[in-house]
Amino acid sequence: MAGDQKIGKTAAEQAKADRLAKALRDNLHRRKAQARARKAPEIDTAETGITATIKTDNSPKSDG
Repeated sequence: MAGDQKIGKTAAEQAKADRLAKALRDNLHRRKAQARARKAPEIDTAETGITATIKTDNSPKSDG
């Protein structure tokens, strides 16, 4: 079937079709990776020992 699509197309049309096919494959791989990431269990920071420092700027802001 895939060979039938190439018959009668110019080089430019075939290149465009190839780019589209690659983009669709890449998109599918990205979506699958996102779905796997959503299914993965969350890592508890207490288990890893990794902490994040959050800076909070409480200084008054003045215009002049």
